[in-house]
Amino acid sequence: MRLKRGLSGLWAFLYRSKIVRAPMPFWRVVVEARLDRRAKNWPKRHESAVVAVYVWARTIEEAEGLATLALEGEGMMAVTADAMKAPPAAAARREPMAVARSSYGFINAPEDETRAGGASRRDARA
Repeated sequence: MRLKRGLSGLWAFLYRSKIVRAPMPFWRVVVEARLDRRAKNWPKRHESAVVAVYVWARTIEEAEGLATLALEGEGMMAVTADAMKAPPAAAARREPMAVARSSYGFINAPEDETRAGGASRRDARA
């Protein structure tokens, strides 16, 4: 789901030059998502990830929903999604769709339970 250049770069240049218009707004949706270990074999040291998804959509709700669905297909469960309009970086689409994503920014799981604020289970007796 990476953004391909080529004609997309030409289209973005034409849009910035105000020669062409997009049929609908282009959105950059930043999503924080937990890793679904049942869907994909993620590394144990990572707990969640932050990723930007680029979407063609008519409304902000539609953009956030499409970004969430795109990440669910990759084995992630969205926690939060924040969208903002952006200048198009991909060729225009007639129907709403997620067209690209950035690389994952992983959030590591706490290494030691005592540092995470929880009670330690070491030397626990029943």
